[in-house]
Amino acid sequence: MDAYTLAVILILVGVALDLAEILIPGFFLAVPGTAAIIYGVLLAVFPGVVEEPWGPWVLAGLAAPLTLATVAVYKRLSPPQKPVTASYEGLVGLTGVVVETVTGDEPRGRVRVAGDEWPAVSASGEEIPPGTRVRVVGVEGVHLIVEPLHDMEDKQ
Repeated sequence: MDAYTLAVILILVGVALDLAEILIPGFFLAVPGTAAIIYGVLLAVFPGVVEEPWGPWVLAGLAAPLTLATVAVYKRLSPPQKPVTASYEGLVGLTGVVVETVTGDEPRGRVRVAGDEWPAVSASGEEIPPGTRVRVVGVEGVHLIVEPLHDMEDKQ
């Protein structure tokens, strides 16, 4: 296989990997895809490298710097990550909004707190309708215990 054919194959594989990353984010295909495109372009510009006895060593030596540079570029381009909540207990005291009606008997209701939706029950046992602002007052198992903010303000 000549260098130009290999260059075209690498570029096409790289484009396919980058497109797959766009369609299905999170599989980390962008870095090897971009590296394949760069290798393909280098082979198209310098086709004689493949035929030299030291050529594979040069290409192998470029792998780590290309990968590190690609990762650095993608880190700068990616949006900042939301902080990960270590546990449900970290949500106590935060405020949120009811997304699905919260009742006091079963955690079928859902609240949005810290950018995520969580199962919740009402601390007072009363029904809390969607759109109501609530404060997390506790955690029981894997669901939050919440109270409407207007109840909390009345008690203070």
